[in-house]
Amino acid sequence: MMKRILVYGFATLLPLLVVVYFYSYYNNQNPFSIKCIFHEVTGLWCPGCGGQRAFSLLAHGHILQSLRYNLLLPFALYICAQLYYSIIGNIFLGKTMSGNLHLPTSFARNFLIFLLVYSILRNIPLSPFIYLAPES
Repeated sequence: MMKRILVYGFATLLPLLVVVYFYSYYNNQNPFSIKCIFHEVTGLWCPGCGGQRAFSLLAHGHILQSLRYNLLLPFALYICAQLYYSIIGNIFLGKTMSGNLHLPTSFARNFLIFLLVYSILRNIPLSPFIYLAPES
């Protein structure tokens, strides 16, 4: 039990450091901010465009403005947290990863279809679809 508390306690430090970075140091003009290669090349918004700004706003507590930059961020954070702690448990505690996410088998296919539709809709320059694209 103590080992489990220590493993998950230390594993929580990395996400907390990421939140502290985005809260304290991140701004869109920072040379260390990652630019979207897909957007730079094509001029189109990918499903992840606006994610860094959305995460920074979320770290500052601006939930609705965060959703304006990237609507998928809360879902992506939930899935990433589930995967992260499942992998940590698997590596350090020897837990099996099967069944930890509780996702149906068709999830991957449906999620890829959703991402494709979301990517298309957020690039249509008409209302109401313009609200899916991040603010420039």
